[in-house]
Amino acid sequence: MNKFLMGTTALIGVAAFTAPALAAEKIQLELRGYHVGAISYTDVDFISFLDIAGGPGPILVDDSNYNEINFGSDSEIHFRGSTTLDNGLQVSFRAELELEDDSDVDGDADQIDEVYIQFDGGFGRVQFGQNDGAMYQQHIAAPNAFVGHGVNQPDIQLDPFSPFAGNFINTFGTASDDNIKITYFTPSMNGLQFGASYTPNPCKNDTGYAGCVFEDFARNFWEISGTWQGDLDNISIGLSAGFGSGESGGSSEEPQEWTVGGQVGFAGLTVGGSYKDTNLTGDSHWDETHWDAGASYETGPWNVSVTYGTMEAEHGIVAGEPLAVLIEQESWIGGVTYMYGPGMQIGAGVQTMDSEGVILSPDLFSLHTLEGTSFFIENVISF
Repeated sequence: MNKFLMGTTALIGVAAFTAPALAAEKIQLELRGYHVGAISYTDVDFISFLDIAGGPGPILVDDSNYNEINFGSDSEIHFRGSTTLDNGLQVSFRAELELEDDSDVDGDADQIDEVYIQFDGGFGRVQFGQNDGAMYQQHIAAPNAFVGHGVNQPDIQLDPFSPFAGNFINTFGTASDDNIKITYFTPSMNGLQFGASYTPNPCKNDTGYAGCVFEDFARNFWEISGTWQGDLDNISIGLSAGFGSGESGGSSEEPQEWTVGGQVGFAGLTVGGSYKDTNLTGDSHWDETHWDAGASYETGPWNVSVTYGTMEAEHGIVAGEPLAVLIEQESWIGGVTYMYGPGMQIGAGVQTMDSEGVILSPDLFSLHTLEGTSFFIENVISF
């Protein structure tokens, strides 16, 4: 599959550049992006129980130090531009600057997470660089009126007390992440479009080729995907599916991931949902399932939605001694948004989270549980 994908994209590249290809002008970059600001009031019941063999005894932590009122934000600046050559080939560049990363937490403040070039023509579309794969880009998930909040990979978390620090519900194909890759999309044919990606190494190539040599997870990861979007008797339909598989030189072998999703819309009402299964075999066992479902109704500048999401994960690692990690999460979100200007939206909603995580080994037992309800106001400005 890898050789076929590389050979196909090479042929496409040759065909695209054989004709005279002078440009009327160089690429001129423009600034785009968005800012999401939010305030929330959260009522949470959190318990963390820890018992270490040979230790002083069980340790119980509750939610006594949790602050009920919180502010949150998520912002990005996008650098992008394009030009069209005389032979009709469109050449584009894009980079995304994340403004909200905290260097005190992960050491990558102001991180550029996506950098890639793109070629569009009658052959379809080719992308090369740090970007999400074909599965991610073509995936269709449940509708949600909000931008920063949600049950499916939200940018603004409900609270910091979820087990192992985060909301893990995510039906998008993320195995290849933003790692450097090549991606091809066919032209749309009666609403049907296919895509394929190849990621040789799980890294962003930040130090040249050498930065990718020692990684050992999901090498040579390839993925294929497809979507169909069309109208039947005034009913809009969108369907998506994808599959990815790779290999590893480390403790895991043959990571696989597949996704499906769809939406149906009529007279402002949209319903839909999606599902993802991730599996990793070998010395490490990693099995996850995620799904979401929801509905939204849009009329003029108003949009009302309700969405549900859930996930289950089982991680088992054999490296000296067994370690089992079990995670279960489910979340609801509902509310209303209003477009008060071009690229400007404000909304209010409520979100719930029920979560449980267990870590079990011969020397450790850890249990984390959370039940929380959050009332929030979200303001979005896109530019």
